[in-house]
Amino acid sequence: MSTTNLNVESNEVITMPPGTKIFSENDNKEIGKVTFPERKSKGLLSPFVEAYYNAESDTLSINIVAYVDLDRRNEVFQYDIFQNCYTDLEGHPQLQFFIAYNMPEQEACTFSVHELKFNANRYAFIGDFSKVRTIQTFLWDVDPVASRGTVTTVQSGG
Repeated sequence: MSTTNLNVESNEVITMPPGTKIFSENDNKEIGKVTFPERKSKGLLSPFVEAYYNAESDTLSINIVAYVDLDRRNEVFQYDIFQNCYTDLEGHPQLQFFIAYNMPEQEACTFSVHELKFNANRYAFIGDFSKVRTIQTFLWDVDPVASRGTVTTVQSGG
């Protein structure tokens, strides 16, 4: 379940994603730019995600390439990562990750490219990492409410 708050200073509604915050970054530097000259949408671009399970260390590592429209007001990419666990219809625990950030929605053709790397938190998961076959990963703009996601197959990493 997501949480909605009112930021009194800016009079904006902030909606945080469901789950437990497992990571924060205050200054993620861009690694490049990508341009889509014909794009006329305010929507978010889906992240590119790879996930690896390492049996030796029992870790699930996630590597993400995110495409973010940084305007003059926000010259750095600041975000929090939330991990959410739920049980699917077949009774299996599933993992979701939300990259939550706050950027103004505007039409954009050029996006900064950012690399995010982190490990899933075993204490915020009710199952066994070795049994996770797919994860869901979303970019989540906390104001206004918008998200864009992808499903990724977990690969064996060791």
